[in-house]
Amino acid sequence: MNNYKLLVQAFCYSLVLAACAQTVGPDYRNEVGANGLLTPRAVLTRYVDALGGERVIRSHTSTTMRGRFLLTAFGMEGDATIYSRAPNHVSQLIELPGLGSFESGYNGDVGWSVDPFQGSSVLEGDALVDLVQQSDYYLPLSLALSPGQETEELTDLNGAEAYKVKLTDDRGKNSYLYFAADSGLLVHSEVVVSSPAGEVPTTTYLDNYQDFGGYLQPTRITINSAGQEFSIEVDEVTFDDVTDEQFVVPNVIRGQLR
Repeated sequence: MNNYKLLVQAFCYSLVLAACAQTVGPDYRNEVGANGLLTPRAVLTRYVDALGGERVIRSHTSTTMRGRFLLTAFGMEGDATIYSRAPNHVSQLIELPGLGSFESGYNGDVGWSVDPFQGSSVLEGDALVDLVQQSDYYLPLSLALSPGQETEELTDLNGAEAYKVKLTDDRGKNSYLYFAADSGLLVHSEVVVSSPAGEVPTTTYLDNYQDFGGYLQPTRITINSAGQEFSIEVDEVTFDDVTDEQFVVPNVIRGQLR
């Protein structure tokens, strides 16, 4: 049970990544780099097209995702909800019967984590930087502007070809995203998530994409983090229904603010 804060942080990253909006520029879909592979710009452009395109996504300013958090090893299942709103607001809630509620969020000013096992904390340092990056409602635009970008290889991922793209932020922190060569969709990621409980190597698989108003979303997300595997089953995605109420700092966090 001591790994719950790490699991929740990893969950938040993965669900935000799944829910983020997209944008594109000129047609770079067939751009090839010096290594003979599609450039990161080409891969990301194909990803946006696969999801539904810029026009559909930019017609929305907020997203609500509801689903179930499944921790199979412990036989546990609970409700999971994430609210996101442009430009960079996010709030996540996991409710596990018999254990309590796990919350985290960022309201454009304060980042927080509430954990019934390890307590509540105001996020600082790399944990806050990670959350701010993840909270970008138009995340793929920010990814395309990463200081370091490289398509490392066209690799086999569970029997299918995928482009492995390495992105490096201004801290020198690397993320590895895998995009299916046939569909263009994001199917796997490898990141190190910073949290109040430490650095967490996290791998995520995304599949069973479904259409929500012309916008494809993964409805099954499987995550391995802190030595535990868990999954997220997304049941519902709605748009433009998020209010300020979803980003109110919890009372337990307000008392910790300097």
